[in-house]
Amino acid sequence: MHRETIFFIVCLLVIYYNYEEYEYYKESLTTRKLETDGFCVLHDPLYSLKTKDKPCEELENDVLQLLPEGYMFIDYVYKINNVSLARFHRDVTSSKHTFKTKHTVYTLILYKYDGDLLSVCPGSNETYPFTWSRILNIDGKNGTAFLFDCDLLHAGRVNKCKDRNVIQYKICHIDDLDTLKSLQGVRAEKTEKCINTVHGKIERKLSYFFEMPINYFMYPLMIKRETSNSLVGKIQSYIPLGYYNNV
Repeated sequence: MHRETIFFIVCLLVIYYNYEEYEYYKESLTTRKLETDGFCVLHDPLYSLKTKDKPCEELENDVLQLLPEGYMFIDYVYKINNVSLARFHRDVTSSKHTFKTKHTVYTLILYKYDGDLLSVCPGSNETYPFTWSRILNIDGKNGTAFLFDCDLLHAGRVNKCKDRNVIQYKICHIDDLDTLKSLQGVRAEKTEKCINTVHGKIERKLSYFFEMPINYFMYPLMIKRETSNSLVGKIQSYIPLGYYNNV
């Protein structure tokens, strides 16, 4: 194959995967399923009104009804304020592939505001460590929640520095609870000033195109924060670890 032909094919692929799709939460509610897309969407204003730290009873019950028997919420609460965490990543600190769990591990994110919510790559959990789907951006209303496979490639939306209030939870099968004991009892909160720059938008897109080496080869550096005076700790200082490690 001539170099010109290869170059042309590569350009077509870059153009195709550079295009981002958009969807409103009402469409996602009826069309997106865990089995086919790796994520699903729930919505109820009560989720936001009644949830302060741990998920309210309504949210917890609705989520567990979507999963097979034996699943439970891990004692884990991670609050994200203002900052959008807009680089693409898989949740390596709770990944089935990383921890070799018997069952799929899930992340639940509750959004307590209106507007730009989450970006996902549908079905990317089934093609780990590669991603063949394009970016899907979803916006919605206060009280929208996303339940997804931890191995699904995703990122926070670039929300133009509007107020952002998000709570994240983890759900696993009771058989895997001991394997994920590092998450038990975690109470984490991230509050940072939102800054929208061209550099940040470029990093976001590159994190999508290069997700495989970042999430597959570099994941051992993202599982646990080491002390800054160790070799691993010094390497970690050059990685935006906050996108991947919440503890």
